[in-house]
Amino acid sequence: MSIVNYLGCNFTLPYSDDSSNEKILIGDNFTNHDLIKKHFTTKRIYEVYTDQYVGMSFDADNKDLYLRQSYNEAKESFLALCDLLNGYLEEGDYCELYTCWVGQEEEDRNYHFDQTINLNNIDINNISIFEKTLLIIRR
Repeated sequence: MSIVNYLGCNFTLPYSDDSSNEKILIGDNFTNHDLIKKHFTTKRIYEVYTDQYVGMSFDADNKDLYLRQSYNEAKESFLALCDLLNGYLEEGDYCELYTCWVGQEEEDRNYHFDQTINLNNIDINNISIFEKTLLIIRR
């Protein structure tokens, strides 16, 4: 199974081109978005993945459990997503990043690990992206 990240926004994002060399890609690959809507308060839902065509997941508190390269690549990809969103989010607006295993989109969310961050003050060492959690990204 693979981790997938869904991004909920109140604005339109362009899909990435197949030949894109960007660190983070926007697409629509895995699921019917009607299955995932229950986790979002936003109007639009996209799938986001790294340039290696995988989802992002990392745990700042347990980074020693990850392969160092995998952990660092996931963090770099997440920061690239934040840079992308910084160009679209208006001050006071937000988007939502939901992470789960492919095929588990309908399962209940683990509210205990939900987080809210602000693009104006990101501390990547205090951010974790767990399965079945929602990360609210504000500006």
